[in-house]
Amino acid sequence: MTALSIHLPAQLAQASQQAAEHLGISRTEFIRQAIIHELENLQNRLELEAMANSFSAMKKHDDYLKEVDKLDTLLSIKLPKEKEEWWKKK
Repeated sequence: MTALSIHLPAQLAQASQQAAEHLGISRTEFIRQAIIHELENLQNRLELEAMANSFSAMKKHDDYLKEVDKLDTLLSIKLPKEKEEWWKKK
């Protein structure tokens, strides 16, 4: 693992130092945690974007739309009345 030298603008360096002191950690640790946090947020945004793109593509796919209509029709059929009511405790 190699160390990375980061040169921050003075205002950002000071703010990150104050935040780190408030948290009781080094500025390096604060920056490390911030980078991890941002990478996780980026990954989450990319995953959400990929899911949104998939849903968008599904809305345009004829076979998918036919299958959804079929399922919707089947799920709206009323079930026959159960005479025994086996699910009730006796």
